[in-house]
Amino acid sequence: MATVRFRVLGPVTMEVDGKPVALGGVKPRTLLAALLVRPDRTVETPALIEAVWGARPPNSARGMIHTYVSTLRRAIRQAGGTDVLQGDGSGYWVTVKGGLDLTEFENAVENARDMLTHNRPKQAAAHLRGALGLWRGPAFDGVTNGLLGAEAARLEELQMTALELRVSADLRAGDYETLIPDLRGLVAQYPLREKLWASLMLALHHTGQNSAALAAFESIRRRLADEFGADPGVWLRQAHETVLRGEMIDQEAVTGTAPPNPVPMQLPADLTTFCGRTTDMARLDTVNARTIVIAGPGGVGKTALAVHWAHRVRARFPDGQLFVDLRGYDTLAPVSTAQALTQFLRALGTPAQQVPATVDEQVALYRSLTADRVMLVVLDNAVGLDQIRALLPSNPQSMTLVTSRGDLRALTVHNDARVLRLDALSALESVDLLKSFLGAVDDEPVQELARLCGYLPLALRIVAANLLGSGHGLITDYVERLRADRLAELAIDGDPSVAVRSTFHLSYQALDEQARRLFRLLGRVPGADFTVPVACAVAGDGSEADIRRALDRLVSANLVAPRPGERFQFHDLIRDYAADQARAEETDDLTACDHRLLDFYLNAITDASVRWLDDERANLVAMVGSAASNTETCHYATELTLALRQYFMTRGHAADGLAMCEAALEAAQRAGDQRAEARVLTMSGLISYNLSDYQQAITKQTRARNVAKAISDPLAEADAVHHLGRVHAQLGQPRDAIHCHESELALAEQAGSEVLRARAINYIGVAELSLGHVEEAVAYHSESLAICEKIGDQGATIYVLNGLGLAHWTAGRLTEAANCHKQCVDIAHEKEIHYLAGNALVCLAETYCDLGRYLEAKSHAYEALVLSRQIGERRYEAGALEITATVQRRLGRLTESIEGYTAALALSRAISFRYGEASILIGLSIAHRHLGEISTAMGFARAALDAMYETSMRVLEAPALTELAANCLAMGDVTQADRHIEHALKLVKEGGQRLFEARALHVRGLITQAAQSVEAAVPHWQQALAIFTEIGAPETTELSRLVKSAVTC
Repeated sequence: MATVRFRVLGPVTMEVDGKPVALGGVKPRTLLAALLVRPDRTVETPALIEAVWGARPPNSARGMIHTYVSTLRRAIRQAGGTDVLQGDGSGYWVTVKGGLDLTEFENAVENARDMLTHNRPKQAAAHLRGALGLWRGPAFDGVTNGLLGAEAARLEELQMTALELRVSADLRAGDYETLIPDLRGLVAQYPLREKLWASLMLALHHTGQNSAALAAFESIRRRLADEFGADPGVWLRQAHETVLRGEMIDQEAVTGTAPPNPVPMQLPADLTTFCGRTTDMARLDTVNARTIVIAGPGGVGKTALAVHWAHRVRARFPDGQLFVDLRGYDTLAPVSTAQALTQFLRALGTPAQQVPATVDEQVALYRSLTADRVMLVVLDNAVGLDQIRALLPSNPQSMTLVTSRGDLRALTVHNDARVLRLDALSALESVDLLKSFLGAVDDEPVQELARLCGYLPLALRIVAANLLGSGHGLITDYVERLRADRLAELAIDGDPSVAVRSTFHLSYQALDEQARRLFRLLGRVPGADFTVPVACAVAGDGSEADIRRALDRLVSANLVAPRPGERFQFHDLIRDYAADQARAEETDDLTACDHRLLDFYLNAITDASVRWLDDERANLVAMVGSAASNTETCHYATELTLALRQYFMTRGHAADGLAMCEAALEAAQRAGDQRAEARVLTMSGLISYNLSDYQQAITKQTRARNVAKAISDPLAEADAVHHLGRVHAQLGQPRDAIHCHESELALAEQAGSEVLRARAINYIGVAELSLGHVEEAVAYHSESLAICEKIGDQGATIYVLNGLGLAHWTAGRLTEAANCHKQCVDIAHEKEIHYLAGNALVCLAETYCDLGRYLEAKSHAYEALVLSRQIGERRYEAGALEITATVQRRLGRLTESIEGYTAALALSRAISFRYGEASILIGLSIAHRHLGEISTAMGFARAALDAMYETSMRVLEAPALTELAANCLAMGDVTQADRHIEHALKLVKEGGQRLFEARALHVRGLITQAAQSVEAAVPHWQQALAIFTEIGAPETTELSRLVKSAVTC
């Protein structure tokens, strides 16, 4: 089996059996580097995107990540390697099997430390030389963006630590003569590394060069003073004293891994099951601050992260680590400043009887003892500034890591602290954590378990402990119990302190009463997040300023998380806790609170901007679901849903719209409100239509029509029958569509509604066009447009202009068609009516394609494709794919066009889009015919014609017959070709389809040429040329050449 080796200590490279692999450009190389930061573990796609592009990735980033992975896999396979790069739906991973220079380096450094501990300095030095020899330049050279930059900085510091450790080992081995020139070179290369200068002084001193040693001390002392205003540190001062006193060198004390003073190592044990937090670790690596606060809600894993990171970087703090649990949020009393200082002073070597009695004296001594020490101080579970400030070490090279449920923002003001807010784990990290306890278990139940835990580390660990213990049965059983009551199940029996509810309760009790009440009432908000106005609505009293201040206190306590745009969010489990507290403490105000909230949203929708509705969409879905489940509020469910009909029609978001309609329909039926029931059914049917789910649309609109008729509601009935007609039109049943729209027109006139009249007339025109009656269609659309302009309905105008544009296109009036569709696009964009913009873009792209404006056609088709996928309108997606394929075909890229047509055909058939299916089949026939695959082309042409005959749509019958004739001609069957083309010409002349007529005349000429002569064909080509020239089609060039050649001959 081939051996694959990766290198990141320098330029990122890969080798298979010692031969380099071509990795492609910078981005594939950066992707590989990001994967190698976490070898043998999944790196989620968002983290890879951030590593490759930073904070501003392109919209296509996810797809490009897949492309880069494919590039790397192909390169590995071509080099003879195995598939070491793998992935799943969440991300990718690289299996290194020990073949990574970074892992070798880190292992070698740890082994060398162990050798020094066991007094084997020569072996340690040799080991470290080998480790340092793995470096070929800066780590991740050439790809150090974003997170990789942080990892590169960490490795650079580790490289320096390894270098200083190697020098220490050489000193302890007594190799002074060799070491002196080496050290002179090193201090020239790294002039501010005090350990290297101290080692040089000691090596010189041991060889009798005391004057040179003192000169070296003076050189670095002046440099520190001149450039930084700093004095020499403990390593230099100790070496200086050793030289002055002429003492023998205690190399282990002075140049080893520990300074001469006591070195506290108080960090708690690291968790062997620590998972994830790659981004947070990188942020800790890159934050340029002496004090960092890790803030977050209880149970989110603040302490675990702090301890894990502290263990990883402890080599940067040679004078040790101090740790204290300040018990800020605990059932026990908080640790006082005096208690914490006493603990620290004893750890720093102060005898118990010499610890000062007063806090001020303790602080002074602590600052003196830490002035020359480079230390890491971890202050866990802090509650306020008074606990912290006195415990900050005085050396500017030291660091303090604070964990707190409060954000301690005042620490930023007074001590330049930086706050890192910690969120729950990702879904993938949560599953990894559970599996680290539970072993090999099925993914699906574990994923659901993680979701129910809200990805909160404390909850995940409690669940794992319960499952590993007795009496909790199968994972699936535990999942069901969690669904019933999460907070009750997220506890350890017999130990009330180890429970999610208890953890939250400590934070809740620390609040003032106003903040506690707001917290409880916000638990009634069913949505994903909320705003200040929502908080004011649920509170019911108090000024906005008071509510803002109370919210700020909740944010400071990390019970509520701030989000962009002045929004706020609960963690799932904290929301459950808040709701429980509301039920327990607000029994009299719950119903009033719910009504205040629903009234707020109902009033806000009336004049809301599209942006506000976009921001609140998920909350509105949740609000309707919640309202529908309660008899006292079910009428709000239908009112809210119907108020959002136009929003869902213009913006898409079909899944959310259907969810709201389903809940509102149940509410209307429960309340016996048939008027609301009919309107909700129509809205739901329209969304199904937009999703191309035509059978569901027919079912819903038929039910809506029947309900409306039963209660004599002509407006509701007209609305239902209108959308029923549109479904029939899309299914290729134009006569049924006309019948529906004529019924709609009668109902509109009965109700006296000009809006409904205009709509019905317009869609009769659409159906007439499907039947091939072009001028009749133009007349209906023109009549409808006049009504729309009279009443000033721009939304309806888009529909009418679109239909009119299609009629002009069919008649060969391409410029007029393009103008209509361009107006549609402009109005739709101006009004942010995305659904109508998609349709207009498809039509405009097709018209530009027929005008030979291929770049514009392709651009509009792509815009339509992106928009259609955003709103879930699959007909437009099929249309955009078809037009893109047609552009490829017209440009001679036949293979690419066939691929595009094939994808469009599969989609059209999946959604029963018969017009699209027939049009695409014609395109496939033309492409295969141009490739010389006549038999295949003939099959597609016949299938297109069958699609026309199976439905009543005749608008594409002539193009299908024309293509069938061209195929018969290519097969040498002139008789059949002649029959098909005569039928096609008859249809286009009856229907006034000028573009199709010109194309049919072109083929008519080719058939005549084959059957008779070129001279006999010329009149047909001249007629075709005249039409193509009149309408501005690109075929003009080809026909001109053909006619000129024929006349010349």
